Amino acid sequence: MDDADLQHRALLAELATAYHLDNVSKVDIAKAFGISRFRVARLLDQARETGVVTIEVHDPRLPRSTREQALAEALGIDTAHIVVLDEDAADLRAEQFGAAVLTAMRDLARPGMTIGISWSRTLDRAARFLPALPPCSLVQLTGAYEVAGHGTLSRMLMQLDRRAGVETHPLYAPLVVDRRDTAKDVRRQPVVADALARAESLDLAVVAVGAWREGESAVWEKVSPDVRRACTQAGAVAEIAGTFLDARGAVVSTPLDGRVIAVGLPQLHAAHHVMGFAHGPKRAAAVRAAAASGAFTSMVVDSALAAALLAEAGRGGARRT
Repeated sequence: MDDADLQHRALLAELATAYHLDNVSKVDIAKAFGISRFRVARLLDQARETGVVTIEVHDPRLPRSTREQALAEALGIDTAHIVVLDEDAADLRAEQFGAAVLTAMRDLARPGMTIGISWSRTLDRAARFLPALPPCSLVQLTGAYEVAGHGTLSRMLMQLDRRAGVETHPLYAPLVVDRRDTAKDVRRQPVVADALARAESLDLAVVAVGAWREGESAVWEKVSPDVRRACTQAGAVAEIAGTFLDARGAVVSTPLDGRVIAVGLPQLHAAHHVMGFAHGPKRAAAVRAAAASGAFTSMVVDSALAAALLAEAGRGGARRT
């Protein structure tokens, strides 16, 4: 996506936010943006056509789909949500999936909650589509990697703090540092210490599930080949906020122990609700491991990953006791 396309989609997002979330009329939007109300209407239609705006109807009379029920049962979690992505827009699938995860977070949010959100490339891409939240505290659960073309999530948190009733606590730190002593020093910084302290009592946590393999984890891309091999040899199949899990969902020791600036499984186990998310069939083993850890209440996955998980469950390989 070039800069012109990005700017146009950002404009669509701004117009859609004003119209759908802030209840600003098309006439007032037209005045604010210096365009005709007819152009506003066309751009709002375009926002829906291109996936910038998605509309979901939650009818309480309808049960969850049998596939979602089957997936939740296979993983041993309370609920699962399957997102169907646009097959004709491969370059936008991650963004669409991230928007769906943020919408699912909004649906679970309630006034007064403390909500934790982990950094991920998926949410970073979709951060500008974050829907309106009720008055709450939003805590960043992990440090972030500087990845080319990213950096939206931290800016979104700063902008969100200006909305009435929403208090944000960004974690101004990298996810992994070179030395354990450095990590201790970073954790002692007041802003970092405050964010991590607030993560001790989460009502809702939204956490990315990465697979420990090339292209499926931001951590993989930022560590040396020796560290990758050591983590693999230790049995790591999943990476969750810098914590590594084996296929049974148990935490494994790696060379990165003590070098991660993020919450750990104890904080997630203490949260009232933990929603994991992942997309792509290559993350199937990682999602099974995450579910087996017992830390997750629900999962949001795309249809391709759901198909892989259900196929494996049919062979008896995705069960949890």
